[in-house]
Amino acid sequence: MNIKEQVNFKGKFADSSSNHIVIAGMGGSGVSGRIFSELCSEKKISVVDSYNLPGFVNKDDYLVCVSYSGNTEETLSVAKQAKERGIKVHAITSGGKLSQIADEIITVPSGLQPRQALGYLLMPLINTFIPISDAERKNILKALDLVNPDEARNMAKQIVDSGKIPYIVSWEPFSALSYRAKTQFNENSKLPAISHTLSEQNHNELVPLAVNKNYSDRFFFISIDGSENSRNQLRMKIMTELAGIEFHHLISKGETYLSRYFYLVHFIDLLTYHAGIFGKFDPENVSILENLKKELSRFN
Repeated sequence: MNIKEQVNFKGKFADSSSNHIVIAGMGGSGVSGRIFSELCSEKKISVVDSYNLPGFVNKDDYLVCVSYSGNTEETLSVAKQAKERGIKVHAITSGGKLSQIADEIITVPSGLQPRQALGYLLMPLINTFIPISDAERKNILKALDLVNPDEARNMAKQIVDSGKIPYIVSWEPFSALSYRAKTQFNENSKLPAISHTLSEQNHNELVPLAVNKNYSDRFFFISIDGSENSRNQLRMKIMTELAGIEFHHLISKGETYLSRYFYLVHFIDLLTYHAGIFGKFDPENVSILENLKKELSRFN
């Protein structure tokens, strides 16, 4: 996987006129929609991660179906429902059945796992709806060079040696990254993981963490630190003191918001990759998911 090559991907859709963008996708493909919905605050964005296209979606909305393989059955179901309603389908894919259904297609390079292709799946959304300059792409590339592989390896070893479950908390402007980290731990590291965002976590799960040490001692706590000016920064400080939790903080680096975001994406990828290696697992092996898809296909 070459994240720098993916950042330089220039694919974009021809039209970007709608104020409501609906992004449909699952797993490593669908996470691009979650991340983009945080990056693009200027427009209304709905993320669909199911078989069904919500009833409120109509011809005035801009539907983007994201499926790296082009054969994700939930995303295909959404695309077919859209066509039945006369809604134009835009697709980001490497091929498959989705490329035969969509009205407009951005074809990305094949041969990767969907979670390895986040840049290819995300950049067309950025290029279309919040286009960036060449200077900004250079800022992102510079930030990627700031990622220290040894730092990622060391934390990965700590996690595996602890035998604990990663528990990731994030807040704006990096809220979506706790979920990205969770799914990367799941697939790359073969570890269960929990993701939360502040301040919502403070309204529920803080209780067992503070009161039930038989529960909280099972977790390796990671914080993806967001804005230092947010009250959530203060919440993090107070929470750790009240609950007696030690967080391992991931701090973004870079000159711009987007460059700091990609720094964290890249660090998380390296962290979870090395956790898989230290755990003696193949980070690329997700055969159980492929077997599930094969079994499901028997009932089409």
